[in-house]
Amino acid sequence: MGSALKPQKSGRKISETGHELNQKDFISRLPEDILLIILNKLPMEDAVATTLVSRTWRDLWKLASIVDFSYRWVQVRRKEIHRSVNHFVRRHHGRNIKRFSVSLRCRKRMVPDVQSWVTFAAKKHVEELYINLSDRDDDRSKNMYSHLCFPVPVLSFSSLMKLTLKSVRLDVDSFPNCKSLQELYLENLELPNDEIRGITEKSPALQVLRLVKCNMDQDLSVEISPNSDLRKLIIDDEFMVFNKENGIFIDAPKLRRIEFLPGITRRRYKIGRMGFGTEARFSLGMMFRKLGACKATSNGLLNSRCQLNFLNLLTKFRTAKVLELCSWCIQILSILKVKQQDNLLFNATTHLVLNTGLKIWELPGIALLLMACPKLENLVIVINDQAEELEFNGAFQRRYAFEPEFFWIDQEASFTDCLQQLAVVEFRISHDNFIEATDESIEEQFFYEDNIQGYSAGVELLKFLRSKSINLAKLIFTTKKQQCQICLK
Repeated sequence: MGSALKPQKSGRKISETGHELNQKDFISRLPEDILLIILNKLPMEDAVATTLVSRTWRDLWKLASIVDFSYRWVQVRRKEIHRSVNHFVRRHHGRNIKRFSVSLRCRKRMVPDVQSWVTFAAKKHVEELYINLSDRDDDRSKNMYSHLCFPVPVLSFSSLMKLTLKSVRLDVDSFPNCKSLQELYLENLELPNDEIRGITEKSPALQVLRLVKCNMDQDLSVEISPNSDLRKLIIDDEFMVFNKENGIFIDAPKLRRIEFLPGITRRRYKIGRMGFGTEARFSLGMMFRKLGACKATSNGLLNSRCQLNFLNLLTKFRTAKVLELCSWCIQILSILKVKQQDNLLFNATTHLVLNTGLKIWELPGIALLLMACPKLENLVIVINDQAEELEFNGAFQRRYAFEPEFFWIDQEASFTDCLQQLAVVEFRISHDNFIEATDESIEEQFFYEDNIQGYSAGVELLKFLRSKSINLAKLIFTTKKQQCQICLK
């Protein structure tokens, strides 16, 4: 065990004397704090290998403040992570560690050592702690044991600012008080009903909470402590084998922003208290790959549960100040629009972000949203060249067909009192540059056939916005390399 980190001996003969080497080794003559900066920028396996460079470097790794043990350590050093981390913990001499990261396939016998690593991290005033007990990169064994309780001695972890736990079973009673914790990422965890509330009570400075594939086989309760000033909550549910009856309950009275990605996979979604003006973001790109969630019949979606889940969630954010929707969401709203079921209203929304490919069956959804936000002040159109489409069957397209080139002209009568407060419109385009300024109109200058997908729809949409927005003061065109602002008043 004691030799886990020792460098392998080299058989190469060195012809130069130590004095000659020292004269040429300018890096080793740098101050120790500079050498540590260099060392901390290296992968862990390379940092340990520097012990072969010279006497100066021999013990520097014992002072490292960036510690990262992953499966790459096994591949490069040919040594097991469990033994190597134990050796590092015993040999480390530095006062503080900024980041301590361990990713491995954990077995039951390793749990006491993993808990000792947490104790070590607290004593070293670690700011970022990353523990993954089910490293998918290590496919040598499928056996793992993921039950981790914070050790009793760690009642307080005051230095911790960012914590990531993957495939860990937590016990909220043993979770330490983390007065400085700002970011918490939990993945593949089983969380009892009161777990999130208890954690947020012990982390008063928490700003970001991300839950990835938690409680896959049971309901997930996300109850944020009333005393918490949590700013952002991210619900990240990938398409895996979930219990068909599982649901999610969210209660966050002071929350400022909530995000759902990359899909709506659960049976039920229930929203309790939510702060007025909460920002809501739906980035559901994986819905195009879910069976039934991307096929539309003449009556609507083939899988109506996905559609209803989204619409029910959307109605819970009628008071959202900022609303961001992806292409899938926009196309779902297009179905409502053409079927004349568009009764949505967002009276508090002043900022609307639409991730769209400006495809034909997105246009009605865009129109619906523009009409549903009477107080809209800022509109951002993020043009996505990779946007996908729902599979509308022939019966749907024949029944609700329209001419895209005349779509916005046909909408003019419906927008008599809409867009009155719209002041700024921004188009974010994925290509590199604009064309040079010409005598062409603004629409034709920034939307041309070889420029972006949906160029013709972009031209017509911009013309429509300029004609209907009497207070429009600024147009912004942003690409990867440039931004152009045009003041209209």
